[in-house]
Amino acid sequence: HCRRRRVAAMSMHSPSDWHRHAGANMSSAHKTRLKATQQIGMSNRCHEDTGNNQITAYTELQNSMENKVYNSCKMIQMLQKRGASLEHSIGRTQESLAHLEAALAAKDAPLRLCGWRMDKRSKRPRREMVRDPVEIALEAQRAQLVESQRKLSDAIDRTHEMIAALERKLDQVKYDTDQKKQALGVDEMCLRSTRRTLLEKAPGLSPSLPLSPSPGKRSPKHSVTLRETVRNEDNRLQEATRLDSSGAQQEAAAKALRDKNLKLIQLTDGIAKMAAAKAGSALQERINENQTMRSRLVESLRDTQMQIEHTKGTMSGTRSELKALQDPIKLCTSCTSARKTRAATEHIQDPVTSTLQEHEMALFRSNEELRRQHQAEKAALQELQQRVAQLQDDLKDKTIALRIDVACLTQDTVQYQFSTRPKSSGAALDVTSKVAGNHSFVPSYNFTASQPVPFSAR
Repeated sequence: HCRRRRVAAMSMHSPSDWHRHAGANMSSAHKTRLKATQQIGMSNRCHEDTGNNQITAYTELQNSMENKVYNSCKMIQMLQKRGASLEHSIGRTQESLAHLEAALAAKDAPLRLCGWRMDKRSKRPRREMVRDPVEIALEAQRAQLVESQRKLSDAIDRTHEMIAALERKLDQVKYDTDQKKQALGVDEMCLRSTRRTLLEKAPGLSPSLPLSPSPGKRSPKHSVTLRETVRNEDNRLQEATRLDSSGAQQEAAAKALRDKNLKLIQLTDGIAKMAAAKAGSALQERINENQTMRSRLVESLRDTQMQIEHTKGTMSGTRSELKALQDPIKLCTSCTSARKTRAATEHIQDPVTSTLQEHEMALFRSNEELRRQHQAEKAALQELQQRVAQLQDDLKDKTIALRIDVACLTQDTVQYQFSTRPKSSGAALDVTSKVAGNHSFVPSYNFTASQPVPFSAR
């Protein structure tokens, strides 16, 4: 039954239907082939466009990365050069700091010596405690040394701050350099990968030839993004340039500070040497003045002692005269007493009586005058002896003061630097010993030699 139904179905179409159906199938197949051919052409063109676009994209990426690597290398070289310059500037500034500290330490010894001299001179006898030019010079020297130390300390603080600022700037430069080196390494690795891929996509392309991207249409969004990335890269370059410029400005400030420190060191050294020379010159003049005064005191003491001997001789003569008057006085007294025993008729005021009375009165007047002169001579002798004692005390005080000034003048400053207690040199001890035994000894030290003129504050 099924077989009969299939036979009946197969027999439903006529030959014309069969031909028409076959023609329709072949027509559809032809159209499909044409469509497939068009699609194949379109696909081939798409394949070519895709390859070209890839080559163009890789070329643009290659060029962009090469520019990026070039800019990074340029910035790294610039920052490395700035870092080396900053390190050199830090070293020079540290040297300037060491010179400042040495100049500050060099003021300690003169300051201690000045204080020691002032303390030593404060132990002079009370008579010699005068505000002389030496004291004024020492006070001025101490004030100048203290002021110099203050200025040097301030300069040291400023130099420390400058070194810290340079080190901070160097850290910034090193950090930025390290960041760019790391980015450069990544970009170089990407550049090598991109070139290798590009050569695989375009086997005929020579690696040594420069790449020029083919022009193509860009979307507005892509153009905006490209402009933004270019602006970012420009900002990156500008930031590196600003960092280099700020480092250069910091170095210029450090150089100006070093020059100022050098002038300050020269100024303070000149002031210290000038103050020391003035103090030494004042001490020398004071010693000469003291020695001159001591010579005058010695001469006055010698004259006074000679006058004492002369006064003693005069007193001896006066005592002899007083003693010589005793016999005439006794004679007159005995004669007067004897003549009183005359007879009543002979007991008259005769010329002998008058002469005897006048002689006796003259003898008493001479005796009184000699006694008054003897008392005056005693007073004069006592006053002369007092003056001798005063002259001796004055000479002693001036000798002590001279010894102190000579010790201050001949103090060995070099030895003083290594000891908290001043040490006198052998020459100073020899000078001091000569002062005590020789009143005409005058020490001489040249403090008027060419001293370095200090730089002005300007």
